[in-house]
Amino acid sequence: MANIPNQPADDGYRDRVVGFVDILGFADLVRRADRDATLRREIAEALGRVRGVSPPEGGETDLRTQNFSDSLILSAADTPEGLWHLLLSIDALAWNLLQLGILIRGGVTIGGMKHDDQLVFGLGVNEAYRLESSVAKTPRVVLGARAFDAAQRYAAQDEVWAVYRNARLLRDRDGVWFLNYLTELGCFNRQDPKNPDILRHPMGAVGRSIQQIIQSKLDRTLDQPDVYAKIEWLARYWNAEVATHADASATPVIGPVNLAGAEPRATPLPFRSF
Repeated sequence: MANIPNQPADDGYRDRVVGFVDILGFADLVRRADRDATLRREIAEALGRVRGVSPPEGGETDLRTQNFSDSLILSAADTPEGLWHLLLSIDALAWNLLQLGILIRGGVTIGGMKHDDQLVFGLGVNEAYRLESSVAKTPRVVLGARAFDAAQRYAAQDEVWAVYRNARLLRDRDGVWFLNYLTELGCFNRQDPKNPDILRHPMGAVGRSIQQIIQSKLDRTLDQPDVYAKIEWLARYWNAEVATHADASATPVIGPVNLAGAEPRATPLPFRSF
């Protein structure tokens, strides 16, 4: 780990990979969970799985996590293993919460910080929060320049990190790179849809359930354009990454989300002259 210039080596303040994650709609979620023990357990399990993600390549990463209210701060060693352990941990969080209909937004960077059991602070934390609050804007986890540059550098040096970078990072239409937390589902849905094993695989049921969750969120926000725009981003991401197949004639096991404006037009009334 790189020490920050002009700082004593033993004060714990150093460059780390930093992630700041916001759980969207958390106030409503708390109200629902207060009356629903099953939901409380599911949320706790989803949050707990972040700590259960294994480091890639089995390396030591010093991953640390801290929850408070609707936010989660993660940090790890400023190494290839640290970067990808943190990103894969956020990936697991996004994937597990999405199955409950809960969305996240986040930012990941590399910067100076102190992170122990009592304190979390530093420029790295501020930058990760800025990325989450001002850049992400939709249910995506964006990478700052330092984090993405590191991913690129590691990919150029090692085949393993190249595979992670190519499969797990996507560039959005606004130029921002974000974490592809639908990677596994997209890979599954591009298999042969006529294969009986694919048709019976539990991933198909999970995917169809998530598709219905996203569709329902869209349909409930038709009179809330600001909210709709955020869910629409997720729907377009879903349609591009999951509900597509290399064979144009194939019908994927998991279908797309229907977007506003794409509905079939009604048959027009016959023209009458006056």
